[in-house]
Amino acid sequence: MKSIYTRRLSLSFIVLLMILPLFAGGSVEQVLASPLSGGYTSQESGADQISFDMASLERLYRYVDSIYINEVDKEKMFNDLATALVASLDDPYSFYVPPTEAKEYQEETSGVYGGIGTYLNKPVPENKDPSDPSTYMITIVSPFPGSPAQRAGLRAGDLISHIEGEAVDALTSYEASMLLRGEPNTPVTITVYRSGTSFDLTLVREMITTPTVDSGILEGDIGYIILSEFTPQTGKQLLEHVQKLMEEDIVGLIIDERNNGGGAVDGTMQAANIFLEEGKTLVTIQGKKGTRRDQRYISSGDPEVPLDLPIVILTNTGSASSAEIFAAAMKDNNRATLIGTKTFGKGVVQDVFQFGEGFAQVTTAHYYTPNGENIHEKGIEPDILVDDVELTDEEIPLFETLMTENALSSYVKENPEPTDENIRAFAEQYKERGINEEILLLLIRNEYLSKMPYEDRPIADPIFDRQLRRAIEFIRSGS
Repeated sequence: MKSIYTRRLSLSFIVLLMILPLFAGGSVEQVLASPLSGGYTSQESGADQISFDMASLERLYRYVDSIYINEVDKEKMFNDLATALVASLDDPYSFYVPPTEAKEYQEETSGVYGGIGTYLNKPVPENKDPSDPSTYMITIVSPFPGSPAQRAGLRAGDLISHIEGEAVDALTSYEASMLLRGEPNTPVTITVYRSGTSFDLTLVREMITTPTVDSGILEGDIGYIILSEFTPQTGKQLLEHVQKLMEEDIVGLIIDERNNGGGAVDGTMQAANIFLEEGKTLVTIQGKKGTRRDQRYISSGDPEVPLDLPIVILTNTGSASSAEIFAAAMKDNNRATLIGTKTFGKGVVQDVFQFGEGFAQVTTAHYYTPNGENIHEKGIEPDILVDDVELTDEEIPLFETLMTENALSSYVKENPEPTDENIRAFAEQYKERGINEEILLLLIRNEYLSKMPYEDRPIADPIFDRQLRRAIEFIRSGS
């Protein structure tokens, strides 16, 4: 009877015989250069690295396809390779959208879909730092005005750790966005992480149709414009609103960029051009050295509004990207006063292009303000600081209880008229629980607004909006 050692030796010999054909007709050096190696060699140091890498990947792809026991799903292979290539940039703003998600991606860029209404950011899972929740949770860049997210009290800078009880750590930004979407009138429960405390909120998805520009008159003679995002059409839409407001003999103009997550740079340039005289620097964009992507945008033509008309721009931590470009162009050229809080700090630009049946979004440049500042991860400081109304750590569990009890909707059902008296009565009734009265006023006001048809909602709320009140005071007094 053969020993175990003999059987192992025989088996090793058989395996060796099976491997030998791989070596047939070539030296050991040739085998090391096979698709199985794919590594870098000193001989390739002077070659085109991309061509070398792609050739190596092709050899690996063909070799795997020839030996893998099952049929290779080539469509999946293609999309996974594209996804991995862009993800390897370790850039939260760069990603590949495969064909199966292309339709949803196009819906997102058009601004019409079922969801909770928020711009968000999520670093790639590979960048997770266990000591920093912002590296593996979803960051709310800004909630849309009037959206379920905004009405529930979510704000820029809030983190989402779970969706329907599932941790978001392993999700990409796009995957997280898709989980928050869904058919209108369906619920979604999120776990919000704020200032070291977590609480659950259940929101009902709605059809999100955020307008790019809206406007109205405040207190009879102050123009008010909401810029919710920038698209290639924003400049034309904004001009129409400005011209309409100018017919009302306004004494000042407030442009509200709070929770504006950005958008198309061209739309931003068109918007700034409406207010600035010819020859002013709007923004400088600097791409990768040698790519000829550097651009300097200059205002042209005559401004559409008098240069002595006072303008205030409202900003907060939800004002990001192209919204910051517009704010900086107006601020640095001494054409507007910024009131509110520091902006988000996204000073990079992305290109979106179709690749195969999907889309790729890639960061291609930094932008600099007219004064030469790179505001990436720093933001823009306002000229006049007016803090947002925020929950303290002690108030968060009280707020969670308030939402769990459906106190807001119950009160509105019992007191359906959105009068100042009803709004103040709610705050008076619940402030004994320990929640700031100003927060209660904002929450119940938002609840009343949510019950109104969108076209019937007031354009702004000078009574309960402290930053807007300060802007009106500035225009009235000049300081």
